[in-house]
Amino acid sequence: MKTYDIHEAADFLKIDRSTALELANLGTLPGAKVGRAWVFMEDELVAYLRDATRKQTQARRAYAEAAQLIDRAQQEPRRRGRGRHLPDLPELRSEVAPRR
Repeated sequence: MKTYDIHEAADFLKIDRSTALELANLGTLPGAKVGRAWVFMEDELVAYLRDATRKQTQARRAYAEAAQLIDRAQQEPRRRGRGRHLPDLPELRSEVAPRR
């Protein structure tokens, strides 16, 4: 099993070292701090990357589907009334007492 230090892990993930440190400190990036050094297992980094890829892909798909629904809704002609008719209401100005 191969292990990486913080620099190697950042290179593996194609991110900046400071970003890798931030993710590791937050517990988002799986690793262990041994003494003063961070140690990351290759399998864990691959699993992290796969999970991030899956989540981001799902989010992009959901966004694209929502955008398509919005586009379709905007393109459909609006139907007015749908057979419903609101009743005419009488004017109430003369029947309402003035405020004091």
